Amino acid sequence: MIEAMKEAALAAGSYMLNSDEREQTNKTNTKDFVTVADIKSQDIIRDTLRQKFPDTIILSEEDTEEERRQLYAPDYTGFVLDPIDGTYNFKRDMKESAISIGYVENGESVAGVIYDPYRQELYWAKTGSGAYLNDHLIHVSSHSALSDASVTTSNSYDANAMKRNLQRHLAIYEHSGEMPWTACNGSGVLIWVWVASGRTDAYHHNGLKPWDNAAAFCIAGEAGARIGRLDGTTARFTDAEILVATPGVYDKLRAIFDDPVFEKKLLR
Repeated sequence: MIEAMKEAALAAGSYMLNSDEREQTNKTNTKDFVTVADIKSQDIIRDTLRQKFPDTIILSEEDTEEERRQLYAPDYTGFVLDPIDGTYNFKRDMKESAISIGYVENGESVAGVIYDPYRQELYWAKTGSGAYLNDHLIHVSSHSALSDASVTTSNSYDANAMKRNLQRHLAIYEHSGEMPWTACNGSGVLIWVWVASGRTDAYHHNGLKPWDNAAAFCIAGEAGARIGRLDGTTARFTDAEILVATPGVYDKLRAIFDDPVFEKKLLR
């Protein structure tokens, strides 16, 4: 299954690199849209997987809301696709987008492939076997001090949701007196795997979707990351409010996010 997922991601990535089909159809607003390339990438992935797994459910970000509702069933089993994560970046030719293919079994992320075609970086993992970048085993960083940690949030199509992300990030400084190295990228799945590979130390967000998380949950977890909801409870791949980090940084951020003094600022 992992080899089929890799094949599908590489094929879709090859198409992305050569595509200029950036015509868009707006969904919720002018920042939330689907391009022609999103649909074609989705079709490439689906066709590749269906050749080998014709009876397995394949759900994508670009499916209807009714179809995607199946993802929230506690026993959902099947593939979960984000054919181009970071569509805004893709539209603007920023070269910071990725393809995500997760496999979920009975509601748990058990395999994932995320491909960055611009860097030719293929991240993959399956439960119990570690996480890899191309053929190299990866692990989260050993950072634990906020003073030199890299902490990332990312954009949201919803203005109020983005405000909460930024308020939460500023609360880190207000609580600790340390402003971590800050990034705000446009591809959530890339940030997940950058945590997994030690490029950044933590990621917090309150608007993630199942297709952002399905592959990344497995990859980050197998790389040694700690993953939880922003309120500290156990996270599932369907959760929107996520903190993922190297263990030492996770504990420090958890202490900040749990401080009642900052409850209003954090706006979980």
